[in-house]
Amino acid sequence: MKKFTFILFLVFGLNLVVLAHTGNVKGVITDSSTTKPIPLTNVLILKTGIGTAVDEKGHYRLDNVPEGIYQIQFSHMGYGTVVKTIKIVADQEIILDIKLRQVILNLSNISVTSELNPDEAFTSISRIDVQLRPIISSQDLLRTVPGLFITQHGGGGKAEQIFLRGFDNDHGTDIDISVDGIPVNMVSHAHGQGYADLHYVIPETIEKMDFNKGPYYANHGDFCTSGFVDFSTKTRIAENMIKLEMASYDTWRTVALINVIGDEDIDQNLYLAGEFFYTKSYFDLPQDFTRTNLFAKYSGRVAGKNQLNLSASTFSTQWDQSGQIPDRAVTQYHWINRFGAIDDTEGGNSSRSNLNAQLTSPITENSYLKNQIYFTDYSFNLWSNFTFWLNDSINGDQIQQQENRKIYGYRGSYTRSDSLSNLDLKSEFGIAIRRDDIPRILLFNNFQRNVTVDTLAYGKTNQTNYSLYYSGTFRFSDNFSMNLGLRFDYLFLKYVDNTKSVYTATSENASILNPKVNLFYNFNKDFQIYLKGGTGFHSNDARSIYERQTRQLLPRAIGADLGTFFKPYENTIVHLAIWGLYLEEELVYVGDEAIVEPSDETKRLGFDVSVRYQFFRDWFFDLDFNYARGRFINEPEGANYIPLAPIITSQGGLTYKPVRGVNLSLRYRYVSDRPANEENTVTALGSFITDIAIAYRFDSVELFLRSENMFNEEWNEAQFDTESRLRAPDENGNFIGPLEANSVSELNYTPGSPRFFRGGLIFHL
Repeated sequence: MKKFTFILFLVFGLNLVVLAHTGNVKGVITDSSTTKPIPLTNVLILKTGIGTAVDEKGHYRLDNVPEGIYQIQFSHMGYGTVVKTIKIVADQEIILDIKLRQVILNLSNISVTSELNPDEAFTSISRIDVQLRPIISSQDLLRTVPGLFITQHGGGGKAEQIFLRGFDNDHGTDIDISVDGIPVNMVSHAHGQGYADLHYVIPETIEKMDFNKGPYYANHGDFCTSGFVDFSTKTRIAENMIKLEMASYDTWRTVALINVIGDEDIDQNLYLAGEFFYTKSYFDLPQDFTRTNLFAKYSGRVAGKNQLNLSASTFSTQWDQSGQIPDRAVTQYHWINRFGAIDDTEGGNSSRSNLNAQLTSPITENSYLKNQIYFTDYSFNLWSNFTFWLNDSINGDQIQQQENRKIYGYRGSYTRSDSLSNLDLKSEFGIAIRRDDIPRILLFNNFQRNVTVDTLAYGKTNQTNYSLYYSGTFRFSDNFSMNLGLRFDYLFLKYVDNTKSVYTATSENASILNPKVNLFYNFNKDFQIYLKGGTGFHSNDARSIYERQTRQLLPRAIGADLGTFFKPYENTIVHLAIWGLYLEEELVYVGDEAIVEPSDETKRLGFDVSVRYQFFRDWFFDLDFNYARGRFINEPEGANYIPLAPIITSQGGLTYKPVRGVNLSLRYRYVSDRPANEENTVTALGSFITDIAIAYRFDSVELFLRSENMFNEEWNEAQFDTESRLRAPDENGNFIGPLEANSVSELNYTPGSPRFFRGGLIFHL
């Protein structure tokens, strides 16, 4: 009881009396060959739990270390680990500078447990994959999450469709994605709830990626049910870079990263990044997809030890698209081939600009404060035709979805570490506010983009999400750790319906409290088991709430994971997990309206397997295998399938990556057949796609070549069971001929890419 009372005092942030007779350790971590700092190096005093991470300039500091003799370890992936013995004397400061030497990635040096972060194994898997795999797009970054699959079905310009843990997330309904703390997901979006468009990210600016699965993390809220992915951009660039890419189907891309300020004496960094992309793509109808990205980031020390990061970005894109085509138009009528189009006026444009400021301030030797403010200005315009002439046999069923919005956000957190006897505690208290102002959100029926036939929805939305959370990691011994989390979210929204003849406004609010518990037991540095449990939520679209007053604003998710990380051999890492997830309300994409609507309760059960294996010195093998079984709970057997929910997914590859010379990567990705509707009468077809990439760097120039779908498999990207009605083409190929007598509900799909070659040069300046 006394220990429990003491823990409560810690949870509420009471300061502990620091033990007398302590000393300090500080220094700089640099690369032995380049002499440049190595940020994010882990510094750990072994067998104490005392540690820190190196800042962007390579500096570290450990304060108030009790007197004694210790071993201090310095480790960073891609560098050899260094261990030094130090003697702490009261009131004295040790300056210990360390030079780390680059080495070949060696899995035998990677532990699956950590004294600082019990969930470190997931981060290690991510770092291994990012280091080994060829990454040339933000989509490649997403694919490094084990079990995550993406497909594209909008000419390249729309956000990708995301699959994870038995979820067809559509564009982001149940996965939380952020970049530098700015949420990517869009609430109450014109095209679908949770819409997460990552095309504004220049992949070459990404420094690290964190991910995890399930609703078990107090610092993640809306949409974090199947999991989360957090990207962080670089605070500095080691060298200037210009990349020139050319690819099949009149595709090309240029990227530049330019260092403007890189002065270690004044501890300031500023770099600029730019990207331009264009492709006609492989469809019969030229997609003319263009994308322009600009990004700038400043990082430096201000007012003493405060770390300030400022960034600004702007992005614009436009494209034409062939849309999702009915299978009968290809296989039965032979009106078009797989890469043809029924409505040749589909397409869209979008833009996004971000401003971001993050300030990290040390408060005491064992605590710090983070503050962030951000702003996003966003616009979106999309023309689609899913049902063709089902509803309007004269003008057709083309729809236009449009919105403009501004997002204002704040995130703040206070983190502190405390130790007493055999109990270590790391606490994080957080607060977040996000406001979305959407003065214009609409859905029109159009004819060939330019003529408005009917106004289906036209409104204005204001939506604010307030969040409070606590996350505490208790380390009871070298073996056992526990993370307790509690998160409170309050959502207020207001919707104005502009289609009414009189002013019509409705507001609604809801709150939700979600507890989280994560238990970790480390048998040794190479064997960990964990048990996770907790609840989370996704928010519903504002328009769906008002159309269905019985629906919930914040449906809850309840999940549990039982898993293990272990190393059966020193050069092999294995992850196994079984999991279950219950969702009070599913979000299902409705093709004929192009919005996400609430549906019934669901449950999912599954298991994950991941293997990372290094053989010889430079060869690496990786494998992810994921199984999920999802069903609606209140529907009869045989009519309770969750449409498009993935069942079996797998990806893996073989990589040859020496320190110098040729790098080679051979990879596959597989998804099995799955039901396309609740009755499983229409099947979304699976696929097995193989890619190969090769790169070679000499001096300051790097060459690379990549073949995607190297065996030229015929496969489908996005697939839906959609009811539609078609017109026959006339002698000129225009679809203005006789109308089908009846509508047909069948598989509609976007064809996947045929064999595709990409190559280029990278100049390191």
